[in-house]
Amino acid sequence: MSETEQSEMQGMLTRWQALKKQAEGGELRLDPEIGTRLAAHAGRMRDQLDVMVTNATRLAFLSGFGSLGSAQALQGKFAQKADNGNDSAVNRLKQSIDVVTLMKETYELAIGKLQESDQSAADKLAALNPGGA
Repeated sequence: MSETEQSEMQGMLTRWQALKKQAEGGELRLDPEIGTRLAAHAGRMRDQLDVMVTNATRLAFLSGFGSLGSAQALQGKFAQKADNGNDSAVNRLKQSIDVVTLMKETYELAIGKLQESDQSAADKLAALNPGGA
């Protein structure tokens, strides 16, 4: 992964960590219907990324390069690109999974805080009107 791409991925991760903290503190709130749909979409994205990780892991087992030393070296480089290398497809996908997981958790927290806030307001209103109507 290039330095720019790595920086962008780290930036996304940092941004979603900050948003999650805001949701935990009640500063970030979402309409329950919208938040539920966003969380469900993030869950589907996570599922798709999991499938991609499985497929990328399989790419590490390549054959058909021949018996020459240079062919074996090339085979090893392709295997590292798929899995186990610092810049492997699997590592990139796992970083994306981390971001999508944070997104889903953030949406769920933002929904919960809005619902808690609504319930708190309803409880306070009910306390002000003990007669009930």
